[in-house]
Amino acid sequence: MGKDKTAQRTKGNKKPSSSGRTAELLGGVSGFVGFSALQDLGYVPAATQADDSTISAEFRVTLRKMTKKDSTTKIKALQEFEVLCQNEDQESILSALPFWPRLYTKLSIDVERRVREATQVAHGALVTQVGKQLAPHLKSIMPSWMLAMADPYPPAATAATKAFQTAFSEEKRAEVMIFCCKEIMDFITDNLFKQTPQTLSDPKVTDPEDMKNKFIRVLACSLNAVSLLLTSTAGNSEKQDQIMTMVMPLVQNPSFWKIPKTKHPLVRSAWFSTIKDMFEYDPQLLGNSAEDLNATILPALDDQDGSVLSHIWIAFLHLCVAHPGFWGDKNNKSVLKRMYSVMREGARGSAGELYPQLLPIISIIPEEAIDDKCTFYTDFFRAMTTGLLKEKILSSSRDVSSIIKSLYECLCYVSKKVNDTQLWDTLMKYQVVELLRSSFTDTPQLSTSNLYREVAGLLRFFSGKSQTGEKLKFLNELFTLFWKKIIPECENLIQQGSESVHSKMITFFYVLKNPQSTFSHRREGIKFSDEVDIKVLSADEKSTEQYEKEIIFLETTGVTITPLIFFCYSKYLQEKSLAIYNIFSALLSSFPSPSTYTALVHGLGEEKPVDARELLEQVILPKMEEENSFISQPTVNIFMSLYVLLDQAEQKLVLMNFKPCLSVCALRLLVEKMTDRRESDEVAAEWLLSPQLGGRLVQLVDGLCGPAKVLPSTQHLKQQEELISLFNFVLRNGNKKEPVIAMEYISQILTKLSINLKVSGPGESEPEDPMVQLVANLAGQLFSSYVCWQTRGIHEFMNSLFLLLCQSSKSLSVVTVDLLKTTFLKAFKGLIASVATDNPDKLLEEGSCLSSTLKDIKQTVIAATSTFHLTMAMAELTHHLLMMVFKQVPKEDCSIMLDHSQIQAMLNLLLPTEGEWAELEAKLSPMYVVSDILLDIISCSEFPFPKSMHENLKWEHTHTQMSMFICDLLLFLSGSGDEDVSSMKEEQVSLGQYTHLVGSALHSACHATAVQELNEHLQNKTVSEDIKTGTEKLNEDMRCLLKLLNQGNKRLVTKQIRDRCSDGSSFWCVTFINVLNNWMYDEDINGPRLMDGLEENSLGYTATKQCLLPLLPQETKVDLLAEEMGKLSSYSEDPFSATPSVAIITTALSYVPSSVTNDVVCSIFSVLTQWRENADNIFLFATDVTNMGWEDIVLTCSLVRLVSALVKSHAVHFDPSHWDFILCSLSSWVQSLEESKKSIANETVAGTFACAVCKCVFCVGELMEVLKCNPKEREKYPPKLLEDWMEFFSPSMYNSLIPLFVEVAASYRRNPSVILYGVCRAVCFGVCYASSDDLANHSLPPIYNATLAEEEMKLPDSEQILLNHLTPLLMSSHAAPQCTAYMLLSAALPKVMAQWEMNQIAINEEEDTPQRPLPYSMINIIKDCSKIVEQTLADTEMGDGFVVQPDTKSSTYIAGYLLAWKLTVTAITYASDANQHQYSAYLQQTNLLQSLLQNLFKLMPPHPVIDHEDDIMNLELPPDFTCKTPLTKFNSRLYITPFANVTSRMVAHLACKVYYDCVSRIPAAVRQWFISLDRQRQPIVDAFTTTYVSPILINQEMSAINKSSVKFDNMTVKGRPVGREVVATYTIDEATMELILRVAPNHPLSTVTVEDHHRIGVSLAQWRNWLLGMNTMLSYRNTPLLQSLVFWKENVDQKFEGIEECYICYYVLHGTNHQLPKLLCRTCKKKFHSACLYKWFNSSNNSTCPLCRSLF
Repeated sequence: MGKDKTAQRTKGNKKPSSSGRTAELLGGVSGFVGFSALQDLGYVPAATQADDSTISAEFRVTLRKMTKKDSTTKIKALQEFEVLCQNEDQESILSALPFWPRLYTKLSIDVERRVREATQVAHGALVTQVGKQLAPHLKSIMPSWMLAMADPYPPAATAATKAFQTAFSEEKRAEVMIFCCKEIMDFITDNLFKQTPQTLSDPKVTDPEDMKNKFIRVLACSLNAVSLLLTSTAGNSEKQDQIMTMVMPLVQNPSFWKIPKTKHPLVRSAWFSTIKDMFEYDPQLLGNSAEDLNATILPALDDQDGSVLSHIWIAFLHLCVAHPGFWGDKNNKSVLKRMYSVMREGARGSAGELYPQLLPIISIIPEEAIDDKCTFYTDFFRAMTTGLLKEKILSSSRDVSSIIKSLYECLCYVSKKVNDTQLWDTLMKYQVVELLRSSFTDTPQLSTSNLYREVAGLLRFFSGKSQTGEKLKFLNELFTLFWKKIIPECENLIQQGSESVHSKMITFFYVLKNPQSTFSHRREGIKFSDEVDIKVLSADEKSTEQYEKEIIFLETTGVTITPLIFFCYSKYLQEKSLAIYNIFSALLSSFPSPSTYTALVHGLGEEKPVDARELLEQVILPKMEEENSFISQPTVNIFMSLYVLLDQAEQKLVLMNFKPCLSVCALRLLVEKMTDRRESDEVAAEWLLSPQLGGRLVQLVDGLCGPAKVLPSTQHLKQQEELISLFNFVLRNGNKKEPVIAMEYISQILTKLSINLKVSGPGESEPEDPMVQLVANLAGQLFSSYVCWQTRGIHEFMNSLFLLLCQSSKSLSVVTVDLLKTTFLKAFKGLIASVATDNPDKLLEEGSCLSSTLKDIKQTVIAATSTFHLTMAMAELTHHLLMMVFKQVPKEDCSIMLDHSQIQAMLNLLLPTEGEWAELEAKLSPMYVVSDILLDIISCSEFPFPKSMHENLKWEHTHTQMSMFICDLLLFLSGSGDEDVSSMKEEQVSLGQYTHLVGSALHSACHATAVQELNEHLQNKTVSEDIKTGTEKLNEDMRCLLKLLNQGNKRLVTKQIRDRCSDGSSFWCVTFINVLNNWMYDEDINGPRLMDGLEENSLGYTATKQCLLPLLPQETKVDLLAEEMGKLSSYSEDPFSATPSVAIITTALSYVPSSVTNDVVCSIFSVLTQWRENADNIFLFATDVTNMGWEDIVLTCSLVRLVSALVKSHAVHFDPSHWDFILCSLSSWVQSLEESKKSIANETVAGTFACAVCKCVFCVGELMEVLKCNPKEREKYPPKLLEDWMEFFSPSMYNSLIPLFVEVAASYRRNPSVILYGVCRAVCFGVCYASSDDLANHSLPPIYNATLAEEEMKLPDSEQILLNHLTPLLMSSHAAPQCTAYMLLSAALPKVMAQWEMNQIAINEEEDTPQRPLPYSMINIIKDCSKIVEQTLADTEMGDGFVVQPDTKSSTYIAGYLLAWKLTVTAITYASDANQHQYSAYLQQTNLLQSLLQNLFKLMPPHPVIDHEDDIMNLELPPDFTCKTPLTKFNSRLYITPFANVTSRMVAHLACKVYYDCVSRIPAAVRQWFISLDRQRQPIVDAFTTTYVSPILINQEMSAINKSSVKFDNMTVKGRPVGREVVATYTIDEATMELILRVAPNHPLSTVTVEDHHRIGVSLAQWRNWLLGMNTMLSYRNTPLLQSLVFWKENVDQKFEGIEECYICYYVLHGTNHQLPKLLCRTCKKKFHSACLYKWFNSSNNSTCPLCRSLF
């Protein structure tokens, strides 16, 4: 709301006004420049002054700024001055020093307190720099400095004081004040008696309120400055007379005695404070002013302002001492009346300062001034008590404490002065007992104050020996009087009071015993140490005399309160009240006495002596046997207070004769108390180690966690809690090094705990969570305190802990598991610490606890029931054990933990043996090699698959779990122990003998990743979150470990994997390929060396060679190819032996350039031709492969894949005969598939053969597709190749493959399996390049659809059957059939829509929105999918960007839904222009389009920008893409092929493409949907479309217009992309009409604006009709801009068509007014422009027709 300070204020003024800048500009003014705000305060010379060198320019400018009126300017100037003083040289500072005092005088009393503070800070900086150079100016600056140190604003006063202390040493400060005393007093006198608010400030510029406040502040500062002067110079007696001489005129001035009559408390406080300081300095200073003092101080004693009262009363106290003569008949009553008035009101807020003065005041009041002492003291104390109980006072603990302390100090004083029994009866009743009763009942503030402590002090004073004779006797009577009055009150409160009252009474008695107890204000009561509870203060802590007094007090009190103790005990026996029992306990434990013992045992009136032991045995011990935890604490307190009074023999007799029935709570409390005393009490230590206590605790273990499991009652639960507390204390040793009880009993306790931790059998229940937590806590207490490894049963207990930890995930909570783990590790920490230093070899000896645990960990990991979560828990547990050993066993010289000998020994116990590794590898799933064998990436010597594809393939995880465990350990052990592994440098770690473990872990990582991916594709929910987490961790740890390994280790790992591969295992071959391609860098692999070490006779020779081939140099590959070709030629008579060579040649052809393979190709075809002639059966042409074995088909599959490799990479070398061989062979193989189609979806071998053949078809089809699109490529191939393919081979092949594709896809949908997944994908490759003609000639079986049969519009059977088969595949859970069905439907769509358009249907054109439905098969798919899609997106808002999880049911239906819509929108574009709008209207009317658009905005990402991390395999960059163009999911092409996987990014990209198709092909429908949205959703759609879609559409429209090949005779059209507009110019004769179409930024959400810039020759109505037609076309029809302009041109052409020109100007349009010829000659029927005819008449002076000369 503030005004813009940067705005222009006046014309030509660019900057706002600035006083600082003005001061700088004034630097050039000549002459003297005075300070306008300071009159007669000196000047600062200007810059042009002759003595310019006297002050620097910086200081000049800064000093001038200080004279400004604005406070902010002053503050900034002072800050600049401070900086200058700190940074400038001393000469510059000294030049400014003469001008500073007068400025300082003015600024130090400024109205603004921040200015005053800044002034003092700047002053401090100045005096620090100038030092002694300040002396000449000291007298002029010191008066203001004194006032500044007394400033009421603390920061300013502090800064001034700090500056003064910095400038002068402590011994010099007083001398400085004395030196300037005259100037100071003159300045103060002037302020007090001469200055007024108007003289101190300028009335013209200062607010009246500020003037008044400033004057008051100066008065107060001046008075305080006098006090400061006096207090600071009080120690200098030599100059005292001089100072008094200077101050005396102030006191003698009559105006001085008028100051305290002012209304302002600040001034009055300062005045009375000054009087007090004058008294303290020298009473003679005020010696002649007694009358003035009396007249001023006495009437002010009841001042209404509490802040002034304290100063007045202190002054009054000095007056009483110095001039006691004022006490007389006239003043006594008024003085006391005023005093009582203030006291009754609690000193009006100044109790803390005023009440401490009361004791000195009453001590100096003359006795003759008091008429009746009894009345005086009664009124005095009543006034104090009344003030104390005021609500305002009670709300302040400080005031309460101050009043109470003063009250009881005065009582002590009066007790020594006055022996009046009647007075003390009143005082005791109302000032002591009544206050106590009030604190117990209705005034809780008193109970938390110092009242109890002061009463305790008062009673100790009464009972002490500080007085003698009559005084002592009277004090003792007062002591008795107190108890005489308080005991009845206590009895009444005990009978009638609440628990709160009882609690406060207990607090009082404890404080009475020990006044040093500390209070806690958050709760009612006190805190005290155990020692205070059970014994009196020792003589070592107090002097002997004090100790004797304390003993006397306690004994006297004990005897006196015996009736109260007996009353409490009797009342408890009657009512069984816990609160009363607590009072009884507090009294008896605090004040034991023989009279009390007798009363409790025999009765109150008996005199038979009873000692403490009898009381314990007869009264206290029976109470300790009661199972009442509430009375146990007070009972044990009584027991301990009496126990310490017994001698050693009696103590032993009492303890050793305890009955077993002692309550658990009492036992716990007693054990705790005795444990604290065991170092000083031999009897206590002996009892703790006794069998009586140990046996009792062992018995209690059964009650703690025994087998009985009944629903516990409340009492049982309390007993359980007490047992837990008891055993916690016992097992943690009471915070001592030694055990509380004997070790043998601890062993027995551990044994019983182990039994309760045993893991249950199959038919038994498992340990419950609370019980496990209990045992773990107890064990943790034991392990945390002392070395317990000598205890029997410890190993068994540890084993129970571990077994329970392994099964913890089943029934125990996370908290319990963490507790178990903490306890387990705490135990091992103690174990290792006890053994590691002296005998580290014993840690892992056979049967030791650590070795057994490590073996158990290994067995847990490889167990069939183990999980990845449990394995990770075991790994974490092992980390802790390894780290404990590494840190506690003596250090060895090793760079990483793995090099430590003890660590290696532990690791060896954790690793599986060779036999165990073999068993784990045998359990790996064959699913791992499915993809590689089906695609013939490697040629394996085994076929590890079942005959049927649908037979379940087991997937066990034990190998993966063990690998994850080992990899985690290796990664952990690769660190040094002191630093994290992540901080280790890369490629520096060597694993030594454990390198082979990396190979096994890599094998498992590759296996787990591949099998998990396959199972996820199946969507069979076999991949749990546990498996996903485990696999992810294994891969992550594996990558981290490989980064740490040095190159030598990596190459060794690669060699070891190669050796396993050469043994013939197909599993290791797949792993070898993965490691070479995905896990190792090129520099980590030495391909030639790995190849050289390969043995040719090994089982896996061929597969290993195939793996290594890509890594070899190009020359080596060529040589290898030639070598294998030689072998192949030698197999002309034995083709079945050529399978390995064929496989290697196939792999080599994929990596050898075609430039060197011409001869190789010819040789291969030569061999193949020879085999076909000699052994045709090996090719399996037109053969049913059902029930064939792998050995029967492996060669054929290898030959098919060889042909595929030749076609893919080396087809340029084929001559026509080669092509004939390939196409004929391929046709025969496809025929074999057709004959075997029943087994392809069931038998694994047949499916493998189908994979090979379909891949070959794919390679040929891909090549033919290239030849179709690129005529130049055809020149490299035989001329009739493409023609032969399209006419002969393609139709027959696809006629067989399309039904096979449909059947396999349907089989997968019914019964998915891993092998069928791969076969189905391969078949999809085979049919994806089928053309529209191939699809039209399909041989699919008919599918009857009753719903479609009833529809009015129909397709021919061929197209309808195709749709019926393909559209359901859009919802396939397999991505390959889903995408392939889309590709086939896209290819068939033009012909389908052509047939659909031929349907004639009655459409009412008069309807607002005539509709025409699309093919029902496509619409039904959309409807079926939309239900699930809307359910999935129900909780997602538009613009949120729902992330589709791949391989889920929702991802399948969402992808199918989007693909179906993409086909639907594409289908509309194949329709005629007249029908497109009707199709769009149908989609809108059925609400399908609206639902789609809403779903799209839930699926599209909020920011559809493609970064470099996106998978770009399915993307194609646009032709106009540049680095500056952001690549989005709208301007990049999405390939939907069988290779594509339905990922989250693919679905998001597809959603963007569907939306783009909608806005580009049916923009009017999208616009209508946008307009119908509510206000919350419209901005989302608008912003998204404007940012990412509209720019692309606009550029396309402009590009289409600018690059259009359409030529217009008389119209030009230009697009202006920058302005988003299209300009159409229509030319007729020399005149032009111009029309502009302006595109909105959010096109097409907003309509195109039509602007008419130039209209000629057309009426306004006609022109508006044309524009209306264009607006309608652009708003409601899907018409491009160029087409709408053509519509406009046609209208204009029709308008001017057939119109003859004017025969005067020979133009159709007039050159000036652009009108058409309208005037008609009736004779010749010619028309003329009216303007032309008028000109003709004027120029010819004739009114005849220019042609026929007829008269107009």
